[in-house]
Amino acid sequence: MAKHLDKFSRPFQNSPIPFVLAEALTNGTGDIVDLVCRFLNPAAAALLQLAPEEVQDRRLSQFAPLPAAGVLAPVQAVAFSGSSASFPYVTAAGQALSVTCYQVMYGIVALLLDPQGSAESAQGEPSLPDALPCASLELSREGLRCRACNRQLCQLSGRSQKVLLEQRGSRFSALVEPADWPALLQELLDAARERRTADQDFRLLRADGSPVWVSLRAEVVSSRRGITVFRAVLWDIDRLRREGLALRKALSQQEAAGRMLDQMPVGLCLLRSQPGRALTVLRMNREFSRLLELSPDQLEQRLQADPSSFLPPADREELLSAAVRARAGRSPLRRVCRVLSGSGQERFFSLHIAWEPQADGSSMVSIACVDASQDAADQAEHRARAQMCDLLLEHTSLLTLDYDPVQDLAQIQRHSPSGRRTSRTVSGYLKSLSTAAYLHPEDRRRLAGAIRRALTHPGTISSSYRADYEGTGWRRYRVSWMSLFDEQGDIRRLLGKAEDVTSLQAAAEHFRQLASQHRKQARTCLAAARLDLTADQTLDARAASRSLLRALFDRTAGACLQQMAAALPDPEEQQRFAALFSPEALCSAFAAGTFQLSLEHRVEAGKYGILPVQTSAELAENPDTLHLEAFFQLRDRSAHHLRSALLDALASQDYALVLTADIAAGVCRAWGTAAERLPENTTFRSLAAWYLRQLPPTSERAALRKALTLAQILTRLETAPTAELELPAPEGGTYRLRCSLLEEMPGVLLVTCRQVPSDGTPAPQA
Repeated sequence: MAKHLDKFSRPFQNSPIPFVLAEALTNGTGDIVDLVCRFLNPAAAALLQLAPEEVQDRRLSQFAPLPAAGVLAPVQAVAFSGSSASFPYVTAAGQALSVTCYQVMYGIVALLLDPQGSAESAQGEPSLPDALPCASLELSREGLRCRACNRQLCQLSGRSQKVLLEQRGSRFSALVEPADWPALLQELLDAARERRTADQDFRLLRADGSPVWVSLRAEVVSSRRGITVFRAVLWDIDRLRREGLALRKALSQQEAAGRMLDQMPVGLCLLRSQPGRALTVLRMNREFSRLLELSPDQLEQRLQADPSSFLPPADREELLSAAVRARAGRSPLRRVCRVLSGSGQERFFSLHIAWEPQADGSSMVSIACVDASQDAADQAEHRARAQMCDLLLEHTSLLTLDYDPVQDLAQIQRHSPSGRRTSRTVSGYLKSLSTAAYLHPEDRRRLAGAIRRALTHPGTISSSYRADYEGTGWRRYRVSWMSLFDEQGDIRRLLGKAEDVTSLQAAAEHFRQLASQHRKQARTCLAAARLDLTADQTLDARAASRSLLRALFDRTAGACLQQMAAALPDPEEQQRFAALFSPEALCSAFAAGTFQLSLEHRVEAGKYGILPVQTSAELAENPDTLHLEAFFQLRDRSAHHLRSALLDALASQDYALVLTADIAAGVCRAWGTAAERLPENTTFRSLAAWYLRQLPPTSERAALRKALTLAQILTRLETAPTAELELPAPEGGTYRLRCSLLEEMPGVLLVTCRQVPSDGTPAPQA
């Protein structure tokens, strides 16, 4: 029996509706004589003040007096006819009940107990309690309608009972939010089919149109001919639902905020500081743990134990003092400081710490930090670069320009070689260039045009001009403009640099002339080479023969100089050559301001034998590559040595004077004993003037003044191999002057002077 009744009792197992399942016992003639309790739920047991296990499967007469036969008549009618009925009943404790009964099986009656019977019981409707919003609902093919309701439901819906029950408002769907109606209807259909209690939350529409959340629990009262009657209780859960939604929304927002905090590239930590207690870590994100290179648990332990352990000992006192001052002044602490990570590595952090006092005397401490190590390194690099720029600009002739094309305003800063800086601001800069007195008149339009091109053609524009900024004469400047753009891509600024390139251009021109002269003179030299000392390369090498070329030169500059030194037969000359012409010595000489070097020595010249030569080197910097280059020339000095020996031999004869004169320059050189008495760079003209001053003023001296000139002597040499003159000696007697051109030495005049005795024969020299 219990197995068959389980489907009727299960829906009411934990239901708040008092429910009793009883079996009617008859006397055989159809009259009911007693009731057997087959099921009693906790709500009914509390109402009847009975324990369910005490009355389970026991007769009513065993624990309470039987009610009058008139009271049991409705139960008898329902148990064997299948109808439903309601009747009042008073318990043994004096509790007045309204009992609604209906047949679940033949002879089995379900009893719904209501401690406060409603007026509908007189009309045959199930009694509805007034403690909770209740209704009797009818589900049919036409839909769901309200058959009965109590005052609580009227108050909940904001409608009167008449409005809820009248024909025009008969459809219950008008009371339900349209979005919730399909789920509610499906739940009632499933409950009616499965004969179970319906349980559904939905939004009930009040009379003013506002929705209110309710929880519906509806128990099947009867089901016949496709019509199911439910006894429904509606709990007002609007506040709980809204609070639940608000709580879920807050939790969702909190989770989203937590995910957002973990994704932020800034280390964040929230602490609670209480007087006399350790810090409490409330929240930290992953970036905070990553920056300090500790797990969240390890980081929390160190923060609670000693937050200052992350600071270097030398910085702790100063930073903690700053934190105390900021907290006392109720202002945040912003500081870039050194921090020791969990691995012991020192980093620079940009910290932002704020304190928020709480009502209980504690404080909420928020910490935000970012790794500023790269910024600190960049700042140090920037300071170093700024100092380097100041050092580079300290003794340079340079102008820096900052031009605003919108305002036509230029800020100019000039650096002088003396280390002085002057700044000035020029309004209407572009217009003023056409009349600027410090600009060369021919270059004013060129400079203005270069600025306009820089404004219309983004990039770097270079130009040169002549200017006199210091009043020392025109100097050549090279200016370069660079464009700066705004967010729209328009040029908003021009940055310019003007450098004095006068010396550079002169050096470049000197280098070009030197290279050209080297190419021309290399054809007449015994050997010549052009060496790149910076790149250690031999750029060009020529010699009178291939054997000499192989003997003197190599591919690298260092090897070439070593090979040239090895070609010297004398070890002492090799040492002097190496000391003067090694790459290091040449670079040192150039740095010291010595650009020309020469050395006379002997060299093994292959088939030419050992020759006396003069090695000369001229140093210059290539303006294109900025490399130091050396131009070497080896000239054969054999003829010169031969002529020197010849002149020395002439000087050893009985000549009073032996001179050689450079025809182009007129400079004379004395040989023999007279070389010590004749000053250096004495000219032929000054020597003749000195001689004529020793003579008395006579017509003969006037004639000699005309004859003793280089021009007159060269004119006589055009028609004769020698030119001779008789010169009176100041001390008495006569000198014979003989002039001739030296062979193989073009442009050199040989002059000899011998005293003539009175008989006409040369006298021996004293």
